[in-house]
Amino acid sequence: MTSPRLQAQPLDYHFLDVAEGAQPFLRKLFESFGFRALRLWVDAGVSAESFDRQGCDGLVTALGECDGRTIAIAWSDFRVKASSYGRCNSRRFAAFLRQLRESRDAIPLIYVVNSAGLSLMEGRSAFSDAFALWPELLRYAEQGLLLTCAVGKCLGLAPLLYGLGHYRIAVARGTHINLTGPEVIRLFFGTGVDFETRAAAERCLECHDLVHEIVPSLEDALRLCRGLIARRPGAAPSPELGARTGPLLLQMLDGPPREVVPDWCPRVRLFIGTHRGKPLGLFVNPLERSNNMITVRTLEKYGAGLDLFRALGLPIVSVLDSPGIDPRCEQSDANNIRRILSVGEKIIRYPHGAMGVVTGRCFGGATALSIPKVFGGTRTIALPGAQFGVMHERIVEQVLSGSPRLLAEWRTAAAAQDASFSDLLAQGALDAVVQPEDLSAELDRFLECDADGPRLVGARRRRSAPHMVLAR
Repeated sequence: MTSPRLQAQPLDYHFLDVAEGAQPFLRKLFESFGFRALRLWVDAGVSAESFDRQGCDGLVTALGECDGRTIAIAWSDFRVKASSYGRCNSRRFAAFLRQLRESRDAIPLIYVVNSAGLSLMEGRSAFSDAFALWPELLRYAEQGLLLTCAVGKCLGLAPLLYGLGHYRIAVARGTHINLTGPEVIRLFFGTGVDFETRAAAERCLECHDLVHEIVPSLEDALRLCRGLIARRPGAAPSPELGARTGPLLLQMLDGPPREVVPDWCPRVRLFIGTHRGKPLGLFVNPLERSNNMITVRTLEKYGAGLDLFRALGLPIVSVLDSPGIDPRCEQSDANNIRRILSVGEKIIRYPHGAMGVVTGRCFGGATALSIPKVFGGTRTIALPGAQFGVMHERIVEQVLSGSPRLLAEWRTAAAAQDASFSDLLAQGALDAVVQPEDLSAELDRFLECDADGPRLVGARRRRSAPHMVLAR
């Protein structure tokens, strides 16, 4: 297996072809992805005869062909030195990342993290090489898709590198993520700390945004990665879409979509679906819910979807029904202003085309999540009965009730806001008001605009989705 696009190599490393069955400890990789061969990135002096598990220093770096495209693998082998980051394996991993970045096409990388962190045995001499992986992975993630999977131990430096992934998966029951291990916790904070519970991946999923999804097994994690790289719903179980949301989505999509980040917050759901065979990402406020107010956790989920869909190179559709952003003090204390700014920036800078579909309420700051034209939206439409405004009309009436002059001004403005949205259509803020059965045709128009180059804020270049076929 040789690739003309990956010929230039540092003298210290080279690619080594390994066939299925040659190395038993790589069997899971071959079985999970259907590889017939791997191209291992190894030290220059390593040959097919001398290669073994110990020589990898707890980290396998390789290329393989799966579903017609090249994918890169970084695989922790905890049995060797607890897969700790030392000088040798860190330098090889960094050189592997630089080699991949030199390719003309962005190659998706799956990094399975099972590591005790920085090598204690090598001491501080390993620090520079190990921590150099942070900027190297960050640069890689700016160019191509990075999927990370935590299994077993993810400690010390490991969770920092894991956290750079565009989609971060963890294996249930037994995966622990923390900046140190239980021995250090007990040494400094006593035996009363329940490390097994407090550092569990399940708690990360519940408490913050480090873990996007938990799956039952490593095999499930690898299948999920494979499906995400394919950018299609694939063989994933069809999610329960709801009595109103389901029919609406199926008006737009070829079939049931794949749900991602399924557990964080029910006020918005994220999907990958296809329309006439073209993959796209969707943000959906469930129509069955009256409480779709946007909280900090909701904003975290929007941000996660924008990061993933951008890395996958997907045009996006936001199906919005929200009364606004939650203004309560506990949300302010949780830094909702900075979260709003972060998500807004991601929307404004989104490079692959975006469409908004307002199905119900679109009030206040939630308007930003409809991806309006002023944020670079390609196309914005509404369904009959949608509601637009700074606030609901009844609330505006109550707020201005103490000032007859301001109330009169508001009522004059409100009189021009008809149910057919003629003001927004004339303004260009809306492209059309359509029935649900016309959504498919609207998606056609959006994707045609996207193919010609989306209407974006500022001069932003689009980059094609990651794709590369590994030549034999």
